Amino acid sequence: MENLRRRLAELHAELEKLDAVDAEARAALEEVMNAIREVLARAGGDEERPEEPSLADRLLEAGRHFEESHPTLTATLGRVADALSALGI
Repeated sequence: MENLRRRLAELHAELEKLDAVDAEARAALEEVMNAIREVLARAGGDEERPEEPSLADRLLEAGRHFEESHPTLTATLGRVADALSALGI
């Protein structure tokens, strides 16, 4: 869990550096980050329903918008997704 918390802090820092991000992309990332925070808050509980995409998949999908314009952010999103996957979230 500590690795995930560290990766989320990195992601937050990268998001703060962004000058111009369209509202839809920012909203998608914030939605996934809020879902991750909820999972962390209830750690050990039933994180998500099986029929829903994993948080890692949702995060990567939300970040596809940034692949060319913000490669550092995209790499950070990948590390957060890896941390989520490692925890089975």
